[in-house]
Amino acid sequence: MDQHALNTGRTFVWHEVYAADADKAIAFYTEALGFGSSEMDMGPMGTYKMLTMNGQGVAGVMGTAGNPEMEGVPPHWSTYIAVDDVDARVAKCVSLGAQVVVPAMDVPSVGRMALIQDPQGAHVWLYKDAH
Repeated sequence: MDQHALNTGRTFVWHEVYAADADKAIAFYTEALGFGSSEMDMGPMGTYKMLTMNGQGVAGVMGTAGNPEMEGVPPHWSTYIAVDDVDARVAKCVSLGAQVVVPAMDVPSVGRMALIQDPQGAHVWLYKDAH
């Protein structure tokens, strides 16, 4: 089980829950599953809310209500897959029939990421750590 956790933890490196009300999502997951919560100041990008376990951030919580960029996004969980080069992997995915949903972008002190939709319609973030 430890090896499984290491393998998945190095491949599926981050998760986010998207919900209309981030605070209600945090309340549910902290009460129902024993998560903690914290916030990280992202400067001009605002405050990033997270679920924590044993004091460590394990998942982001994104509120969609009132955000024009998130209009029409249904509640869901999203995952991030670690890649060696975001731009090269996006190009490879597109060559195999994927579509770019959110173009590659840099988040200061976090990393580079892009959201793709695979040929069957599933969404996944491709991510490379800034460190």
